[in-house]
Amino acid sequence: MKSYIFSKKKINHVAIIMDGNGRWAKKNDLPKRDGHEYGIKNCINICEKLDKLKYKISEISFYVFSTENWMRKPSEVKNLFDLIQIFYDDFKLKAHENNLKVRHYGSRKKLSKNLLKIIDDVTIKTKKNNGTIVNLLFNYGSRQEIDDAISKINKIKKPSKNFKKYLYVPDSHDPDLIIRTGGELRLSNFMLWQSAYAELYFTKVLWPDFKIKNLNLALDNYTKRKRKLGK
Repeated sequence: MKSYIFSKKKINHVAIIMDGNGRWAKKNDLPKRDGHEYGIKNCINICEKLDKLKYKISEISFYVFSTENWMRKPSEVKNLFDLIQIFYDDFKLKAHENNLKVRHYGSRKKLSKNLLKIIDDVTIKTKKNNGTIVNLLFNYGSRQEIDDAISKINKIKKPSKNFKKYLYVPDSHDPDLIIRTGGELRLSNFMLWQSAYAELYFTKVLWPDFKIKNLNLALDNYTKRKRKLGK
């Protein structure tokens, strides 16, 4: 009897705007800090269970902290940074165990030396892994990315005509699908240049409640769409 191996359908890049941590905390009568904690735990859990998907994702991006988030209360920003430092060892270990390659996707400006050390540590630790690439968009804003790219170009005598070359991660695929949790219907300064032909998926599920099954549903929806890409 012949045996058949069914390969998973490949999707180049899925990007997620993780929204709803604060509302999740309020809904569950918890402090906002707990909402961010459960949000970080959920991000790690999703990364750990990518092999449970019906699809193979080459690259997945998470919108962790935007350039606009600096305008939040200093105490909330501090709590978020403290949580990142608490959980980064766990994330680094699980990313390495699951052959994930982690990249920082954002500006290094305004970040403390300690936080940059943490970011660089997990990046270096997973650099040689060849599984799914995980982009952490931390201190990221699309307008800032475009401004920074133009600044790079202005410093070069003969710059390339390929604008993408000057973005934060030039070799990243443009996202095929952008998912936003939490029910809001906007991109919030997220990958504006890269998302020109991305499919959009909005769900009312708050980020801490968004599990692998929800990601599978979003990908099912995406694969049923006919992408014309301007043709």
